[in-house]
Amino acid sequence: MAVSVVRKRLRTAMVGGALLVVLYVLYAARGVLPPFLLGIVFVIVCGPIVDRLAHDLPFHRRHPDLALSVSIALVYFVLAGIFALIVVLIGPRLLAEGKNLASVLPSLVQRAQRELQDNSGWDQSNVPADIRTQIDQNWQQIANKLGEYGQTIIQHTINFASDSVTTLISYIVVPFWAFFVLKDRAKATRWFLGLFPAEVQPDVEHLLLNAQSVFGFYLRAQLLLATATGVVTTIGLVWFGVRFAVALGVIAGVANLIPVIGPMLGGIPALIVVLATHPGWEVLWVFLFLFVAQELKDFLLVPRIQGRAVRIHPAFILLLIVVAGHIAGFWGLLLVVPLAAVIRDTFAYIYRRLGQDPIVAVPTARTAASTAGLPPVEHDGVADGLPRRAAKALRG
Repeated sequence: MAVSVVRKRLRTAMVGGALLVVLYVLYAARGVLPPFLLGIVFVIVCGPIVDRLAHDLPFHRRHPDLALSVSIALVYFVLAGIFALIVVLIGPRLLAEGKNLASVLPSLVQRAQRELQDNSGWDQSNVPADIRTQIDQNWQQIANKLGEYGQTIIQHTINFASDSVTTLISYIVVPFWAFFVLKDRAKATRWFLGLFPAEVQPDVEHLLLNAQSVFGFYLRAQLLLATATGVVTTIGLVWFGVRFAVALGVIAGVANLIPVIGPMLGGIPALIVVLATHPGWEVLWVFLFLFVAQELKDFLLVPRIQGRAVRIHPAFILLLIVVAGHIAGFWGLLLVVPLAAVIRDTFAYIYRRLGQDPIVAVPTARTAASTAGLPPVEHDGVADGLPRRAAKALRG
């Protein structure tokens, strides 16, 4: 056997062994990884903004590293100012309303149930007594569960300082970690590409940039839509005079991060509170407001903000979020859709390349949809958009 073949196999074995070690360490330390997942989301969302700011600085060409550092610092400064403004304006009210809502939520569910029964005698005359008893027990279980979840969330929020030292250190370290990741992304990408043979580096680069495009576009869209939902819901509930309006608006915004069913789930707590505290037709008007706001968002914002970043059928998305929520909780719900889109595109691209199809143009940061299934774009015999190194490899 040739010495070169042995060396290649040894290098492959070393890379595979190192990958297994890294995966084992990540699994063993999975309890402290959520802050770093938040950091990864931050890097994906803010990466294009940082690059654009750095490119627009007048000294970008002469001092690219300095320009990148300054742009990251500017982004941090703006986000810190926005966060401080939010804390000052709604922080105290949000904490107070959240704590009160968590404590009274079980009783509100029961009052909402009684309100429904009092306003509709249909179940008394048409539903057998044993079934009504079972329904009442289910309502009680829902109330208890909602109370437990609410108390858990509020307790973790208020008593954050009592968390383990390791978790606190993770949250403190993440901003600095994200700074270095944002600054050295290009170097890390070049190092990673260097692990592969030169002839496949263009393909690996394509897949990396496609994943970056899909994840970045999807996460930015979801965050913008969630923010818009939270603000509009809060304003509407305040206008209707609903109790816990700020806390309910935040709940609606966070729930909107979950695809397809998130907007519906986010509106349920508001309807329960209105039904329990505002007897009469008020719940109908609030329901109509939430429904119209959601429809306007889907009609006006979703096509423009989200576009066709993932191109996955809603029925399949529902299946994905059920499975991912069971396996990975909130992070699974948030990331499963773009992850599924990237896996689909990667499979389709590799399948085409194994069939000797030409390489597809490397996607840019402005790519709204994945390009794994698009035809190649040729320019002077080389796929347009490929970096110089990739073009050289193709010519060779």
